[in-house]
Amino acid sequence: MALHMIRVLMRLRSSAFHLVIAIAIVLLLTAIVCGADTGNLKLDVMGDIGAGATNQAELISPEGKVVAKVTPGATVAVAPGVYRLRLPIIGGEIDKPNIKIEAGRTRTVMIDNVAVMNVSVKDKTGKDPGLGVSVTTTDPPHNEIASFITGETVLFAPSMVDVKVDAPPQGYSWHAIRLEAGKRSRLTLSEVVPAELLVQPILAKNPIPQSTRVIVYRAGTQSQVEVSPPSSEHRIKLDPGDYDVYVENNSGKGRATASLNGIHLDSGAKVEREVPLD
Repeated sequence: MALHMIRVLMRLRSSAFHLVIAIAIVLLLTAIVCGADTGNLKLDVMGDIGAGATNQAELISPEGKVVAKVTPGATVAVAPGVYRLRLPIIGGEIDKPNIKIEAGRTRTVMIDNVAVMNVSVKDKTGKDPGLGVSVTTTDPPHNEIASFITGETVLFAPSMVDVKVDAPPQGYSWHAIRLEAGKRSRLTLSEVVPAELLVQPILAKNPIPQSTRVIVYRAGTQSQVEVSPPSSEHRIKLDPGDYDVYVENNSGKGRATASLNGIHLDSGAKVEREVPLD
């Protein structure tokens, strides 16, 4: 009796083992078959230069349905067929028709006629604080064409733009950045060190800061940045950038107003400018 039970248990164990083997084989064959039923699409935008850009391309079927999305440098699996790839960029889009995907193969779509922008900001600890970036046209009224966060990589149509980062206390700007096809514009900003501007209103070769008021504007705009009232001197701390200066003369002598445009200040610089009022 005992011998009979042992033989039954051995048969059951053998059946269970074969069942496990059979299931494993079925799963393996299913994976192989499913893999053979799909292909891959890789989006290459100038290799490492455009890899990781936030712009997302769409793969569109002949019926107009978006079947997959892929970012530069990434790969996505799709069913075999012929598709159209549409990559939106700031200021336009890239359209690639007749993208054929074959089962078990990877189709690489290469794009090199876009411009790439990356804005990097580091704080005292060397980390990117994730500040807001605004990209505008260079000409008035400086319409905004894109906004993103520092550290991101973004694709643009070739153009000329102004870029501003919301870095404290007043923000930091780059003017007339040329975005060229096939190239990357990498704008880097470390901890901002204020610059110092000393404005000397001069009358009859003598400084007259006590009788004058100085107003500082962002260059080429009516955006007021600082005002220095009549005092012993007009010493003003400003973020790096370009500025225009307007002087009001209340002495009753000489010219009532004068201006000085296009003063460029680098980070940490000390700049002195005389403004004649004769």
